[in-house]
Amino acid sequence: MARTWLALLALLLPLAQAEGWRLTRSQSLTQEGATAWRYTLSPVGKEARELWQRLALQYQDHLRAGYRVDLGSWRLYFLGGRLRLEPHCPKVNPACLTFGALPVEKTVQDRFLLELSDLLDQALAQARATGGTLTLSGLFRVEVKRGQTPPYPARPSGWQP
Repeated sequence: MARTWLALLALLLPLAQAEGWRLTRSQSLTQEGATAWRYTLSPVGKEARELWQRLALQYQDHLRAGYRVDLGSWRLYFLGGRLRLEPHCPKVNPACLTFGALPVEKTVQDRFLLELSDLLDQALAQARATGGTLTLSGLFRVEVKRGQTPPYPARPSGWQP
């Protein structure tokens, strides 16, 4: 019994460290001038990438089945066959998140997804200020015009509906 518990703990311990998101902002320069800004949200570290890959696959399945995916202060869903990103929870808390059915403690997913929610807010605020494309790796891409208010039309990124 103790050996089983230790094996399970050893499996889940790296996932407890799985927190970590990065917001990358880039812009290309061409002879015609600077291109639109690109904002990319992606997990940092092996454990975070593995956790996000598993969550993203479940989120894709949710969306294909017609369900919504709640990402804190934002909600992603299909409406009329088109993917849409709109405001969701004004005061973000764990009840504002869609959790995956994974062998990971809820508190680990809470921290991981709350961090994602915070960075998604930052990225969308920056994109509204400058205009540009925001990509959440493996889930969606949205083009935001300078000053545009939500909801935002989105496209799947890295998968087919």
